[in-house]
Amino acid sequence: MLRFPVVAAFLLVLATGCTTAADRRALVWVNALAVARPDYHVVHEEHLLKRHQLEDDEAVRVIVEPRWANWSHTEVFGRRTLELRDGHLSGAELPGWKLTGVIRALSGAGDDRHLVLKRLDALAEVEDMKVTVVVGFRKPMQEDDVRRLWEKVPDVALFSPPEPDGLPTSWDYSGYCHARGFDDCDPDVRSSLTSSFRLWTSLLRESDREALAAFGVDLDDVRMRAEQGLWYGMITTAWPEDAKEIVEDPRVGFFAIGQVAL
Repeated sequence: MLRFPVVAAFLLVLATGCTTAADRRALVWVNALAVARPDYHVVHEEHLLKRHQLEDDEAVRVIVEPRWANWSHTEVFGRRTLELRDGHLSGAELPGWKLTGVIRALSGAGDDRHLVLKRLDALAEVEDMKVTVVVGFRKPMQEDDVRRLWEKVPDVALFSPPEPDGLPTSWDYSGYCHARGFDDCDPDVRSSLTSSFRLWTSLLRESDREALAAFGVDLDDVRMRAEQGLWYGMITTAWPEDAKEIVEDPRVGFFAIGQVAL
């Protein structure tokens, strides 16, 4: 008969999918990188497939790419494979780029709505053009209210207020269940960025504090943000004509076009 510690360990493996120390590091490090850098897309599913190819068990491989409006651009513009070691990126840090600056501008007034609408009208004339937009809400909202404003699952939820010199705490959508290193296959979890974010924070331990801090993520703060579930903004990709609905909503206080792509 299984004793309680064995049963508890077994249940933890079922919930997190972590069967090795490398799995645990990936659960903490890779997601912490994604939480800290909403301007980049961490390709969780490919990281899971490739990390065990590393000969060095102390490192975790991760693929990152700038968050472009069209996935095909990522192969040309900035996709790269990095290694996380001791909670840090090996080699150079991820540089800021155009979207980074737009996200940091969330603390400002945003672009003139009239000019934004005119630009979206012009972009709508270009066949197959999509836009990545950064949105800040006048007041933080729960996800249910956000989804009344924008029915689709956004690319990224922003769970902390904007700071001029930093990036907000974020959680992005991943296309495959188990791709983030834990079991998020429940449809209710898959369709909710808040639920997935809360599930990850529930798996964090006190022993993860130092590793999270290496990415600029505070354990207490991220748990609090998840518990509150308040969205201060979002990043999403849309057709220009659909993006106009966001601009015109009175609950939106900041709107900027972060990137465009065919």
